[in-house]
Amino acid sequence: MVLKFLRRFTTGTVALYCVGHTISKHVGELLICSGPSMHPTCQDGELILAERLSVKFDNIQVGDIVGCINPQKPKELLCKRIVGKEGDPITSHLLPSGRVPIGHVFLQGDNTPVSTDSRHFGPVPEGLVQIRLSLRIWPLERAGWVNDRWFWDKSNKNKE
Repeated sequence: MVLKFLRRFTTGTVALYCVGHTISKHVGELLICSGPSMHPTCQDGELILAERLSVKFDNIQVGDIVGCINPQKPKELLCKRIVGKEGDPITSHLLPSGRVPIGHVFLQGDNTPVSTDSRHFGPVPEGLVQIRLSLRIWPLERAGWVNDRWFWDKSNKNKE
């Protein structure tokens, strides 16, 4: 009886872990915001649902807030807004051509005076972009959409 319970418990625990791991690696995850670089859009302690499907389906656009691997500290995730994609004109001393290179994005924090972003480390390879922030869950008084389109929506309201 005890062995049967342990087997069921272990099987259930492993299955639950596998489902959770698969969802977090391929669909989305919850993030807790920290740092001032995205104020006032994202503030310390906010809980935000981030999805991976926009990245997987190559549907990240200018204006989206994304999480990317920090090119200077690879174990750290940065949350910044995409202000330019490949070919877009950007004025920066790190872009001699004045355009975002192919396969890259130019990221910037909403709180520009304190944000360390592409203005400091240059354009980021699209491969470092991991997630797109979608829905603020906590605190409840600020709950709502962070990005205003679904992952399958290819329209870009910012470019129209």
